[in-house]
Amino acid sequence: MSREQGFTLIELLVGMTILAILMVAIFSFQQNTSDFAGSQNGVAQRLQTINDLSGYLGDQLRAAGGVAPAGTSLPDGTAAGTLASCDRTGTSPCLALLIPVVEDERGATACASTPATEPGRIVGWTLNVYRYVPRTTLEASLKTVASTSLDGAAYGLVEIRMQNPSKPVIAAGSCGTSQPLPDPISAYTAVIGRNLITDGAVVGTDPAFAYDDAKKLVTLRLRTVDLVKNKLTYTPSDRFYTLNVNTRNVK
Repeated sequence: MSREQGFTLIELLVGMTILAILMVAIFSFQQNTSDFAGSQNGVAQRLQTINDLSGYLGDQLRAAGGVAPAGTSLPDGTAAGTLASCDRTGTSPCLALLIPVVEDERGATACASTPATEPGRIVGWTLNVYRYVPRTTLEASLKTVASTSLDGAAYGLVEIRMQNPSKPVIAAGSCGTSQPLPDPISAYTAVIGRNLITDGAVVGTDPAFAYDDAKKLVTLRLRTVDLVKNKLTYTPSDRFYTLNVNTRNVK
């Protein structure tokens, strides 16, 4: 009678070694795939931030009815709101725009007693100040993440909305008085809102904002920085994204 032979100890050890090598290779492949997917998602998110910045600022510029002269004294973008020169270059580049407040359908309905009223009327103006503020001067509550590395490399892009206190901006849905033209820049002295657009902006050696008064053309130079695995990662990686916007409504 014959007896079936089992695996020898050496054969078992060789099999276990091969299995271990295969498991390591599979795990390494999965880890690399996961890292690559995470990296690509991060790039996509940072590109989306650039797209959002250019889209929002571009829309504001196209709607603007005026651009404040360089050197105008306006809030510095910090919580204290200290007045500082609004220049397009320097350590805290700044651009200020007169933005129309347009009546919506609810406002038009509230004005139903005036047959000539319809949605789309300009019923007020704000002076919107866009200023780069060193990240170190932002409140901790505004920062997306606490990081001394980012503090040293990044800026906050802050939007400050101001109004003429003698002609306050009406509440949404209220009936307003037609105001097709803005008041002089100097009339807008009251801050009505402050908004952080991003705390990962970058300021380079070239002007963040440039304005050609003859062509009514604004040039924006945008770039962001983020902390990825404790390393500063810039988007775009090697340059600034440049956007030229015609301020078609500026008189």
